Amino acid sequence: MSLKKSTKTSMKKNIQSAQFKEKTRAIKERQSRAEIFQHIANETGIKRIDVEAVFDVMAKLVKSHLAKKGSGEIIIPKLGLKIRKVRRKATKERTMISPLTGSEVVIPSKPARDDVKLVVLKPLKEAVLS
Repeated sequence: MSLKKSTKTSMKKNIQSAQFKEKTRAIKERQSRAEIFQHIANETGIKRIDVEAVFDVMAKLVKSHLAKKGSGEIIIPKLGLKIRKVRRKATKERTMISPLTGSEVVIPSKPARDDVKLVVLKPLKEAVLS
């Protein structure tokens, strides 16, 4: 017995949106790096050292995707973030009138450069805005 394609896709969307709709307790204090590792270790039952090792590997993975000959894009699963490398265009030198003083200000030119852009994906956006 097979499911229709539309049923499969709607089930997949429901599962993905349910990831972020689970009730979570608000944490009012900012956590340090060590506190985040310890919290994850307590919740998962994994040693804190192993949690830190996972984050180290994840950092290496992101760096390799954003490296010079890398793919330039990575989606972090279960988190709802996409990290992209974007190319910013070079700008010319220009003058503008300062709104504070009314005098002319010269804005120097900038060369073309790579930049990093974070994109929030739909499930995370819905979880934050709802």
